Amino acid sequence: MEGFFRERTRLWAVAGLWTGVLLTAFNVYAAVVTYVPQFRVRNDFRLLYGAALNAWQHGYAHLYDLAGQKAAVESLGAYWSPFINPPPLAWLGTLFLPLPFEVAIVLWTVLVAAAAVAAWWLVAPGSGLTRAAHLALFIGLFPTAFGLLVGQPVALVAAAVAGAWWLAEHRRPAVAGVVLSAAAIKPQLVLLVPLCLLIAGHRRMFFAWLAASGLMAAVAVLMLGGDGLHRYLDALSLASQWEPTRRYAIAGPLGLGPQVTAVGIVVVFVAASASWRHRVGSASLPMATGLIASLLFTPYVGFQDFAMLVIAGWLILRVGATPFQVGLMVAGYALLELSLVVLAVPILLCEAALLLTLAWPAARTPRDMRRVDGVVGGESAGSA
Repeated sequence: MEGFFRERTRLWAVAGLWTGVLLTAFNVYAAVVTYVPQFRVRNDFRLLYGAALNAWQHGYAHLYDLAGQKAAVESLGAYWSPFINPPPLAWLGTLFLPLPFEVAIVLWTVLVAAAAVAAWWLVAPGSGLTRAAHLALFIGLFPTAFGLLVGQPVALVAAAVAGAWWLAEHRRPAVAGVVLSAAAIKPQLVLLVPLCLLIAGHRRMFFAWLAASGLMAAVAVLMLGGDGLHRYLDALSLASQWEPTRRYAIAGPLGLGPQVTAVGIVVVFVAASASWRHRVGSASLPMATGLIASLLFTPYVGFQDFAMLVIAGWLILRVGATPFQVGLMVAGYALLELSLVVLAVPILLCEAALLLTLAWPAARTPRDMRRVDGVVGGESAGSA
């Protein structure tokens, strides 16, 4: 049966390409009908621009002053909700303040779309038709498309991870670590990636990330000051308890309490075990492990954040995937496309299963795996 699928790689590439194109066409239709007419008020860039504007006008100690944020966002003619991302994202947003909001929001959309394409270009396996299928399926996937439509910075994190992986593979681990630190704009998506890299023996990359991240943290604390830091911690507490931000996290189905802590400990243990198994050679599997585990571990996840699982899937496919892993990726892609219908539990179970396959003692090591870059059924899954 496995040979049957391997012998029809071009067929799967064509099927994947058409699937991605059809999904993308539907997403474009939804955007034209729903999002384009309300682009100013439905794009999350309004919150970033408003938070940066508030900080610029009143000082960075007021970055997480919710009343100030609200006034700034409403002055743009948009409705407000709290900006709870870390200061580095606000620093990036500050670069757009010299531009009128109408111009800035368009350029931001171009930036996140370009970041998504860059992530694909750097990481997606295969060549020719297969890579085209990967791109179509990545852009067509509902979490990816939604993130691009509403200006979420997920694609920027994906590009940072992809760039870090590419640099690590080209034997520039220190630079790779610095690039990985750019994921600080939305760090919950990569929380466990540095730990997995350290356990897998990629020490230079880890310590470069640590140094760059530590520097950013120090600058952020100095700019926020005591009051600003307190407001930021309050914002993080809000994010971890607010139902919309934890709906697709473990805390969604399990609720808040010690059971979430227990599951988090198990996730870290499994991720550490998987990273230890793959401690020799490429950074691909440790980084994939860290991405999957991070989305299971973090206390708050939006469904648009699941686009990061595509990057994890590509990294697994680049090293080699078992037929069972490919099957999980295909199932995961379908679940993510229907994430608003199936909700969190099936997606979380599929993520957990893929993580376990990376740590399973009987699983084949990369040295023993046969490459399956041409099997677009697995490549197109790209997600768990």
